[in-house]
Amino acid sequence: MEDDFTHQLILKNDNDNDFLFVMACLVNVCEHARDQAEQCVIIAHNRDECQIKRGDITKMIELHGLLDDLGIKTEIREYESSLHK
Repeated sequence: MEDDFTHQLILKNDNDNDFLFVMACLVNVCEHARDQAEQCVIIAHNRDECQIKRGDITKMIELHGLLDDLGIKTEIREYESSLHK
């Protein structure tokens, strides 16, 4: 079976957006639970970035575009599973 998780979307820390606004965007755009969104925002704030989604490249491009339109900084990277290393 082919792995559907070929890419990941990374939330970048920024000082432009309010904590609650970023959380709401993750809930609405990425379909995160409120607790999951809160954890991602905290991790991105403390570590400068956090993986918020993984999937095929088409879906990551779509989510990246939606978040970019809202002023949320993200980056698409290839996904590497640690299971096969």
